[in-house]
Amino acid sequence: MGRPVTQKVSGVDLVKNLLKASAQNPIKFFLFGGKPGIADTANAHILCDYPGARVVGTRNGYFTPEDDEKTIDEINSSGADVLLVCLGAPKQELWIHENKDKLKVKVCLGVGGTLDILAGNVKLAPDFFRNNGLEWLYRLYKEPSRFIRMLRLPKFVLYILMIKLRLLK
Repeated sequence: MGRPVTQKVSGVDLVKNLLKASAQNPIKFFLFGGKPGIADTANAHILCDYPGARVVGTRNGYFTPEDDEKTIDEINSSGADVLLVCLGAPKQELWIHENKDKLKVKVCLGVGGTLDILAGNVKLAPDFFRNNGLEWLYRLYKEPSRFIRMLRLPKFVLYILMIKLRLLK
């Protein structure tokens, strides 16, 4: 689109940097997402790996729309500054958008599978793949069920190309 991307910052890298920074500047985190038990396991690992970080609440990602009010109350009453929403795309972005005006946190971040990585259930791609924009290929190899979801990527590339060629606005 005429604006170069100077660097990629993955959700897990962003979260790890925030957790490190919270040793100097206190930040209260709420972990929301993953299968039952994942957020709690991630919290235990955070306590060991990032001694200055403070997790004030956890909630798994299994819920119905009827649970939203209770979940929002739980997040708001925790006093969290940063809400890490790990529901996967686009569910996490949609949930944040639908509920942002009801939340009292300072920042909501949709960071996908970050809790699975922090919990130790999923390994990051090797540096070669991460540094060369091929993390998607590694994840597809490790999780072939992602194939259907990845079929959306060519549609996205075509969409951006059409905008660039001014065929769409």
